[in-house]
Amino acid sequence: MTFDIAAAGRAPRLGIALDEAAHHVENLGFHDVNGTAPGAPGGANLVVALRERPTLVHFDPERVEHWVTDAGRGRPAELSRDTAVPLERPFAWGTIRVIDRLGVFNSFLTFGGTLRAAARDPATTLAVFASHAPILRSTGHSQAVDLSTGEVGAFFARMRIPIDYTPGAEARIAEATPIELYAAFHASIEERLARSEELRETHPQFAAWCRQERQRLATLFGPEWATGQGLAAALGLGTP
Repeated sequence: MTFDIAAAGRAPRLGIALDEAAHHVENLGFHDVNGTAPGAPGGANLVVALRERPTLVHFDPERVEHWVTDAGRGRPAELSRDTAVPLERPFAWGTIRVIDRLGVFNSFLTFGGTLRAAARDPATTLAVFASHAPILRSTGHSQAVDLSTGEVGAFFARMRIPIDYTPGAEARIAEATPIELYAAFHASIEERLARSEELRETHPQFAAWCRQERQRLATLFGPEWATGQGLAAALGLGTP
């Protein structure tokens, strides 16, 4: 089985090959490959190895909690060694949590993408969460926090306001593709950066990353970029 697929139309390839994914977790329980650089070949990929027995070397995941969309609403989902594989299915925006046998976890923020899982060998299930948007390191036992995690977390918090109070907002957000949601994030941040010289000067690396990502979105995902801008405006997702 391979995780190499050609995305439809003009979109870049999404997902890394199974052999490459396995290499990243040969001595690890998980690895965030190009999590902050989704423009790399194959996009951002969170690779998780679910092994029959803990290795006690790095971090030994036993399950992965994430979100999926069902009938226009988000609901929690779980992947473990009990999950039938091979599988391929979408996952939704929100938090991915990689959890070990003791309940210790490492979490990531995502705009959604495609989950693929397969049996690497009789004792190992290999899972890859792949996206054309970032998969950012957040809270956790075995990792640092990425530069843009705080801003993305704040954006997700703002999205929950229309979900809770605006009729039809949850369904509209659920229908959006990961790239459209990511574009909505950048539309809101672009507005904030444009009016705050202090923010640009205080966080130059974040501002430069945002410029680079906006250019990538506009060049490779023009229609999605436009839709995301409209979504941010319609649901009031801009930063106050």
